[in-house]
Amino acid sequence: MMNKILRFLIIDDNPGDRTLVIRELRREFPQLQVQEIKEAAGFAQAVAAGEFDLVITDYQLGWSNGLEILRTIKQHYPNCPTIMFTNTGNEEIAVEAMKTGLDDYVLKLPNRYYRLPTVVKAALERAEMQRRVALLEIRLQGLLNQLKVGVFRANSAGELLECNRVFLNLLHVDSLATAQRVQLLNLQAIYLQLSSLPPPQQDEHELQLHRADGTTIWILLSTVLSTINGETVVDGLIEDITDRKQAETQLRQLASTLEERVRERTQELETANRDLAALNRQLELANQDLEEFVYSVSHDFRAPLRAIQGFSEILLERQIEQLSSNYQNYLRRIVENARHLDRLAEELLTYSQLSRAQMPLQPINLSLFVAQILRRLEPELQQQQATVQVEEPLAEVMGNRIVLEQVVINLLTNAIKFVAPGVKPQIRMWTQEVRNSESERQENSFFSPSPYPPISPSSPFVRLWIQDNGIGIAEDNFERIFKVFERLHGSEVYPGTGIGLAIVRKGVERMGGRVGLESELGQGSRFWIELPKATGGE
Repeated sequence: MMNKILRFLIIDDNPGDRTLVIRELRREFPQLQVQEIKEAAGFAQAVAAGEFDLVITDYQLGWSNGLEILRTIKQHYPNCPTIMFTNTGNEEIAVEAMKTGLDDYVLKLPNRYYRLPTVVKAALERAEMQRRVALLEIRLQGLLNQLKVGVFRANSAGELLECNRVFLNLLHVDSLATAQRVQLLNLQAIYLQLSSLPPPQQDEHELQLHRADGTTIWILLSTVLSTINGETVVDGLIEDITDRKQAETQLRQLASTLEERVRERTQELETANRDLAALNRQLELANQDLEEFVYSVSHDFRAPLRAIQGFSEILLERQIEQLSSNYQNYLRRIVENARHLDRLAEELLTYSQLSRAQMPLQPINLSLFVAQILRRLEPELQQQQATVQVEEPLAEVMGNRIVLEQVVINLLTNAIKFVAPGVKPQIRMWTQEVRNSESERQENSFFSPSPYPPISPSSPFVRLWIQDNGIGIAEDNFERIFKVFERLHGSEVYPGTGIGLAIVRKGVERMGGRVGLESELGQGSRFWIELPKATGGE
């Protein structure tokens, strides 16, 4: 800043004081250009020209006073730093000046002149910082608009405090005032509903929105209660999901049509068995297309997600000091949700590949296999202070090494994660030889019947048990947890995507095995996977 050419207005009708001020300032700002103002006409010309970066004014002037000077400057140039340097003001005048926008107030005393350069430098730095913050807010607003997500904030009375342009566009209104007047969203009801929820007080649901022009769209409304400067407000996001809802309707209609066609085909097939093979082939192709579609969508979804995550992290790393806490929160939420969606897409790819991939089986020594996995998980185990007891020797099974590794890692990481606060995870692993007919449902237990035939129904099986001291699972949820996207806990308590156990079930079934568990709430869980026993080791 010292090497930059700065232009100051010095407003004082005392030539001696002007000289002292200029002398002190030039010590700090060698490139300083000063315009001295000593009467009203010169001040009016300077204001009209606007060629200055900062104003220093006395309070008591023969033709005006410092408050009037300040008001004029702020009226024409709201962001221009202004400092009052006088010995004729009082505390009341200083307070009034600060309310009007004065940056600082220095007494005109012989022992105070030296403070003036420091005060001026601080005022210039504040002005530059405010300018950068304003630019950053503009860029952030542009980013939010590019995401096509409406952002708004409302108070407890249902009054809109702020919103972005996308929000107005989605409502088909031209201004925040119009949006407040038409009240297309019952913001006060939203506030009351959130207030009745336990922490974290947040909600997400789909609804039909009747817009200002009479048209209707479907939106996803996500809201949360936040505290800003001691006031509780509603922060919300709205996203247009009309296309998705229309697609869902079309799919339901298509499903209904397909059901009718299947019934007709079934009646025909009762007298024409030769058409059964053709129908089965059509269904196989349909399933294959669906799996390929899931794979393609999950794969292509990750590139834009990583771009959003990367740009948001750059803003957080490089501009964090200039961001308000509100916008820091917005960016962190964007980064967090992008990471979650990336993990979700990755696990969807894994789940899809389990249905598509070839599944060659080979003998696997579980003792060596589990030891290798525990070495891989050692950082996570140490971080959570988890202990794992393996009851050797473990049996040998027929399986696919890659798939079985994913299965066991998912079960172990769940055992580490789903424990009560303050509890150190304790895990126990052992194997048990069983016959297929011995796998019966017991009290507080569940097993999944595999859609894939076992290698040899009469051959012995090996059951690998993984027991934990976690939070346990209610019996009503045993089957539910093995389905895709099924979660029993909020992501803020136990993060995850809801696909891990679905991958476990699919992987074990593809290897001709089964998966099950025994559990009670608060008493931990015992998961097991059952695979054919190997006739020979690795």
